Amino acid sequence: MTSVDDELVAYRQASFDLAEATRELMLAAATSDVEIASLRAAADEVRGTAELLRRRRRDRVLRSDFDGPARARAAGADVAWRPFPYQPVAFPMEIRYGDDDARASIVASALFEGPRDSLHGGYVAHIMDCMLGTLMQARGTKALTASLEVTYLRPTPLDEPLEAYSRIVGIDGRKTVAEGWIEHEGVRTAQARGLFIAPRDAE
Repeated sequence: MTSVDDELVAYRQASFDLAEATRELMLAAATSDVEIASLRAAADEVRGTAELLRRRRRDRVLRSDFDGPARARAAGADVAWRPFPYQPVAFPMEIRYGDDDARASIVASALFEGPRDSLHGGYVAHIMDCMLGTLMQARGTKALTASLEVTYLRPTPLDEPLEAYSRIVGIDGRKTVAEGWIEHEGVRTAQARGLFIAPRDAE
């Protein structure tokens, strides 16, 4: 007999698989060089699939549990957590947490291109906000991003192994300051500093 919990796990896995497949489709659509007839046939198939999925809808994208990063941190560095796992337009990354720091190995595909052959600056900021923000969650802190300053040091390349990092640098009451950066072959391509503030009702 299947329990409600088992069904929820299966539903979330199916939603994750759909988001992954959608991202694969998005990359294929953005980089395809097939003939016009195939492009039009694919467009018709995609519209048909969209109609199938619209038969039942939620108001918002399915969200993962808030305490997911904290559970991953407690389980040790071998366990990763993925932000926005059901959101196809989110940057795919798996983050591993230490006591007051985090790390992720990532690769940016052509889907996230800004300047030619380089990661779009908006996605750089997205990655940094994920690295810094989920570090708050991993420490069990309910905090909102008050400010995020990103400095672009050099182009961040596509289709190359990248490392993203974050760490806590200061805590003062409800305020936490964190910093993060992205490296390619040991050289920083971007860095960020964020201020996070816990709501008063979280005290």
